[in-house]
Amino acid sequence: MTGNAVNFDVETLRRSEFPEFDERGSVYLNSASVGPLPRRTRRALQEFSAEAGAPDHRVHEYVEEIPATARRLCARLIGARPHEIALGANTTFGLALAASALPVEPGDTVLLLDGEFPANVYPWLNRERDGVRIEFVPRDERGLPNESAALERIERGDVRIFAASLVNFVSGFRLDLEAISRACRRHGTYLVIDGIQAVGAVPVDVSAVDVDMLACGGQKWLLSPNGVGFVYVREGLIGELDPATVGWLSFKATQNFEELLDYQFEPLDDARRFELGSLPFYCLRGLSESLSLLLELGVPAIEKHVRKVQAKLTAWVESRRDVDWVSDPSPARRSGILSFRVPDPAFTDARLRESGITVSVREGAVRAATHAFNTWEDIERLTACVESTLD
Repeated sequence: MTGNAVNFDVETLRRSEFPEFDERGSVYLNSASVGPLPRRTRRALQEFSAEAGAPDHRVHEYVEEIPATARRLCARLIGARPHEIALGANTTFGLALAASALPVEPGDTVLLLDGEFPANVYPWLNRERDGVRIEFVPRDERGLPNESAALERIERGDVRIFAASLVNFVSGFRLDLEAISRACRRHGTYLVIDGIQAVGAVPVDVSAVDVDMLACGGQKWLLSPNGVGFVYVREGLIGELDPATVGWLSFKATQNFEELLDYQFEPLDDARRFELGSLPFYCLRGLSESLSLLLELGVPAIEKHVRKVQAKLTAWVESRRDVDWVSDPSPARRSGILSFRVPDPAFTDARLRESGITVSVREGAVRAATHAFNTWEDIERLTACVESTLD
């Protein structure tokens, strides 16, 4: 699913794929916002652009081979099958598909967690005009997603859809996907997962845990260009969905480009039926190159490396009385994101930028997002710089 590597040499990875960090002396801890493009991806995009300057008969590869490769690699990354993958522009593509196409009736309840990223809120709020009831589970006393309260609510048996981020964008809080899936299966609740802060940083296997739909954009942990993403749709659900919008390439009658005027409304039998017309081939070419790197490294190995690097940050936060956790640093809840609160986050962020260190500030917290290319030295520079703003 995600490769068999146990570990990898981060210095070799940096030299081969991310040499600019060492050349510039910069520290990048912000893959939760935008992931850097590996060298192989940039090279592939340059080659694609050169070929696009003088297209020839091979243009059919754009329509068939490039998307097929991307679907295959996306599926492999999450333990799915290629026919369960539909390609789109971003995470919102998949979440909007779920919100518009899953079978819900007026009065049905869609359950959300308070503190979700807006992409997993507004498509559902849009259904209120159809009489669908949107209910939020309040955050717990620490401000984290209240998984136990969500499970209790699902166990009442009247939740039609539960939509949640596997990893929260502020705190990095990681849900217990197995427990949530079991509860949803017991009560016939559709489970929709926003995977953008998880896939590529923590192992995800939809062949082992029942998920109905999972949406993910490529521009963060997948280290891919903006403007590309995918949605996984469980095989048994594909034929049940009734999307509000369809694309011309999603039908059997349009698969032969030499005869396109036989307008038969027969959608394809796989998840391609949810794709919306011509795809961003340039971005998909980049996505496939970046996924090839992640699969070579192996997501379990990436997670192992990230936790090793994060150990220095967790020890530092716990040693300070003037720094508070926003994240839950326990192993079961940890992801690639660790967030902490300092007295003046805006000032701290400005000082970090001046020092060539990139993090992000979200909801008053300093968010450090550690990926495969980060090192202990990156964390040492981060903590030293933050300390200079506190002492």
